Amino acid sequence: MNPRHWRDSETEVEVNEDSFDEISPLLITQKRMYLESPENIESLDYDRCTNVPYMDFIKTRTKKIILLLNLKDWIMFSVIGVSTGTVAFLIDLAVHNLTKLKFKWVIDSYSNESNVNFLMLSLLLFVGISAGYCLVAALTVVITPEAAGSGIPEIKCYLNGIRLPRVVRIKTLLSKAIGVLFSVSGGLPCGKEGPMIHSGAALGAGIPEGLGRLVKYLGYKDSHFWVHDDRSKRDFISAGAAAGVSAAFGAPLGGVLFSLEEGSSFWNQALTWKTLFSSMSSAFVLQLLKAAKDGQTIKYEGLINFGEFNCESVQGSCKLWSITDLLVFMVMGAVGGLLGALFNHLNLILTKYRLKHVIPKGKLVKVLEVVLVGVSLSSICFLNTFLAGHCVRWNENSSVTEYRETWRGEGCPRPLYNDYGTIAFNSQEDSIKTLFHHFNYSSADGNGSRAAVPMSSTYSPLTLVLFFAIAFLSTCWTYGIGVPSGLFVPCLLIGAVYGRLCALLYQRLTHDTNAESFYPGSYALIGAAAFLGGVVRMTISLTVILIETTRNISYGLPIMVTLMVAKWVGDIFNTGLYDIHIELKHWPLLEWEACPLWETMTVRDIMKSNLEWIPPLPTVGRIVDLLKRTKHSAFPVCIYREKNKDDVGSSSGHPKSNLCLRGLILRGHLVTLLKKECFRGPNDQHVPELNYYELTEYYPKYPDIDDLNIEYEEQNKVLEVGMYMNPSPYIVSPHTSVPRAFTMFRSLGLRHLMVVGNRGEVEGLITREELQEHHLHRVYQNIQNQNDSYVSRPPGNVQNQTSLQTQTSMYNPASTLTNLSSIYEDNESFMERVGSKTQLRTF
Repeated sequence: MNPRHWRDSETEVEVNEDSFDEISPLLITQKRMYLESPENIESLDYDRCTNVPYMDFIKTRTKKIILLLNLKDWIMFSVIGVSTGTVAFLIDLAVHNLTKLKFKWVIDSYSNESNVNFLMLSLLLFVGISAGYCLVAALTVVITPEAAGSGIPEIKCYLNGIRLPRVVRIKTLLSKAIGVLFSVSGGLPCGKEGPMIHSGAALGAGIPEGLGRLVKYLGYKDSHFWVHDDRSKRDFISAGAAAGVSAAFGAPLGGVLFSLEEGSSFWNQALTWKTLFSSMSSAFVLQLLKAAKDGQTIKYEGLINFGEFNCESVQGSCKLWSITDLLVFMVMGAVGGLLGALFNHLNLILTKYRLKHVIPKGKLVKVLEVVLVGVSLSSICFLNTFLAGHCVRWNENSSVTEYRETWRGEGCPRPLYNDYGTIAFNSQEDSIKTLFHHFNYSSADGNGSRAAVPMSSTYSPLTLVLFFAIAFLSTCWTYGIGVPSGLFVPCLLIGAVYGRLCALLYQRLTHDTNAESFYPGSYALIGAAAFLGGVVRMTISLTVILIETTRNISYGLPIMVTLMVAKWVGDIFNTGLYDIHIELKHWPLLEWEACPLWETMTVRDIMKSNLEWIPPLPTVGRIVDLLKRTKHSAFPVCIYREKNKDDVGSSSGHPKSNLCLRGLILRGHLVTLLKKECFRGPNDQHVPELNYYELTEYYPKYPDIDDLNIEYEEQNKVLEVGMYMNPSPYIVSPHTSVPRAFTMFRSLGLRHLMVVGNRGEVEGLITREELQEHHLHRVYQNIQNQNDSYVSRPPGNVQNQTSLQTQTSMYNPASTLTNLSSIYEDNESFMERVGSKTQLRTF
């Protein structure tokens, strides 16, 4: 079958339909889908470019400026937290009102005595409103495709060091916020908590950048207070993501741990403290605004509230869990891991089908898919409420009355309530709370003890099984369609139903009806944690998030054990759902550690050996030609140790001992130098020298080389790159083991890692692509198979690598290298002509 070409979000993509069926659910890296053009995906550069302008910039920082910069950072982190909390409050308020309006119209359209005709009218009204909401949500993604999904995979990759186009723009934030209002209100099984993480990250990127533009607009171009590089931007995005988690779950500590565990490749004590401050600010502002709206005191809760787990107020003297329950929770965690693995596998199949048959057909088909999902799920919800729900009598002597307002009586005579409607005809957050706390208990008997009414009197087993199956399949179908959607809350709801089923089964098997020794809410909570952990495979941060959300530290051990077991069991079959979607989109995420098997490989086995390099004094024409025919983000600056004109050519055409590394020059800086005409000819007496502000003026959107107008007479002029290069890039020996280079590259947030021999000769380059698992796996297999192309070579050997090692890298600043010679016989003679000052700055 021929590859199919399609265009989406202004990106032409080649889809090979044959590749979908060859993707293994256990090793997705065998075949990959490009959802982004290779030209649109680059790595972020978290390394400081310590060139001459930067060092001059640092020298201007007095103690007063340093104190002001620290104060500015604290204020910025606080503003990010306050903004995230405000956005969360507005989203929650809008979702509540839209959902309330929809249910009000539907409930007012029928009564318990209504005939079939009135029920059909109510069904059409319910389905029509839901479809309209879903249509609006789909249109926001049509306008901004980056707003689709939860955004967690995108933020995870961005913090890992991958520059994804338009992911953290304010336009994406607006589309995300508006879209999630209507997707959640439309009845789709998705939550607003996941998109809050994306929204917080977008605020973390947009607020400092907006402040920088304001400072520039006011005329303060030489300001210390605007963001100059990816390193500073990364810290603000980390804080924004943590603030999003804090606002979503009321979990400031969980937000910090989420950014640490799932995203950031670099962390320090100062960033931890500032991120925690941002998370606290977000949670406090959200609670303050909610308290002001409700006219109540401030409560410690986020967008989702699990309620208070205090069985003593319900049952008198009781235990939330016991050692026996802990053993049952471990089994529930194992089953939750199996269910999560099944969920991920089914979603993988649906996503591959969607990539193969839905997305290539254009935006209209994607919108129709969203409407179809909304119509189908709302119809099933309405019909099951009236056809499959059981009418249950609430025991009026029960001491639990807090959640009476969530009981639904659709299709049931008063004072009965519909158990299916109580779960399905409420918001997902309210449904989770009813599953955690909705129990039928009789009043005390003559002996003063409490005996539990059979659990079937709260929710029938058939209702729980039916809702679990429908919610499981519908959530699996929904995740991946073209709407902003979160995964946390639907998985918690499914898991809570699963937990209540486990509570029923345990009670039937043990014949335990004593309320003092059995609390079904604990089973619902553990079931929610087990299923969510089995899907996303998060451990540390998810444990803290759930503990903070329940506001009960006694659940710490059961939740932690359950999540660990769920992750271990799920990892046997596949990876987490977020990682699966990252793999499908071919985003080059670096894991925390390299495989121990790769200790036998060295950097020489995986590096790219043929490099594009430039001398310290190249001609303008050669630089323009190099930039136009390559997309590399940086170039090594090299000189010849020996003066030999016959050695001029590609790096593979002369002894590497002659090619000595002097530094690394960024592509953006080269373009800036060309745009500002920082070059001269032999007769020019003066050349403009840029300071750090001028050199980074266009960050993060440097001009395109095709937009520059270089005159013909300027082609032979010389561009001095010595003072603008990074004279001290990170380097490794070609004998360094792959795991050591991997750890260095990831922990330092590098984009380029030069490979330099013992005598300073350039041997190759390591980028993100060389450290990808599928690439390292192929190299390892070739070494194991005694492939001649990967046999270890002496340091002085200059043979080219195989085609696997020399293939062009989309993230690589240097992958197929041609030498740019000087316009004079050698660079040193020209440096003598232009003066000693230039010579010193060059080297």
